[in-house]
Amino acid sequence: MSDGTPKTADQTACTRRLLDVTPDAVLVSNLGVASYVLAGVADRERNFYQWGSMGVTIPVGVGLALVSDEHVTVLEGDGSLLMSLGELTTVAQHNLDNLTVVVWDNETYATTGGQPTRSPAVDFVGVAESCGVHATEVHSTNAFETAYRNAIATDGTSMIVCRVDPVDTDDRPPIDYPTIARRVRDAIADDPDQ
Repeated sequence: MSDGTPKTADQTACTRRLLDVTPDAVLVSNLGVASYVLAGVADRERNFYQWGSMGVTIPVGVGLALVSDEHVTVLEGDGSLLMSLGELTTVAQHNLDNLTVVVWDNETYATTGGQPTRSPAVDFVGVAESCGVHATEVHSTNAFETAYRNAIATDGTSMIVCRVDPVDTDDRPPIDYPTIARRVRDAIADDPDQ
């Protein structure tokens, strides 16, 4: 019998809330759904949408956080993280104060056709913590906002695993990848002409 508590968070609402909390953050979004949702919520110069690049969202976020004082939030997918769990050791090694990793766990490879992932069998929080990354799991939009606020206020990198339902949106980032990379670079550069 259900107690009425949501078992999953609303990915779109969570994306809105993280932008409300950190409106100036650089957001690095995983290919596909994470980028589509982000573009639908707010297409901004600090959105670094990834295209055709499964498994590189976290490394791109680490790189940006290393070279900038800007807060960087990575919007990762469960399927992408599964193919590159070793990245969490690099996250732990650097333990950057200006980096937060959000994993949207919808238990599917949503962008490639909705095939199931093995995420129900993986303890992402346990894996992250065994690598040395503080992590938490949430199942509601309100819990997500609380966890995100805590993550950005905590020293070092934190990871939030957010259980969400698969999302099917028609929104897409409105520009091509080279333009996306240039506009993010220009948005965070001290001198955009260099």
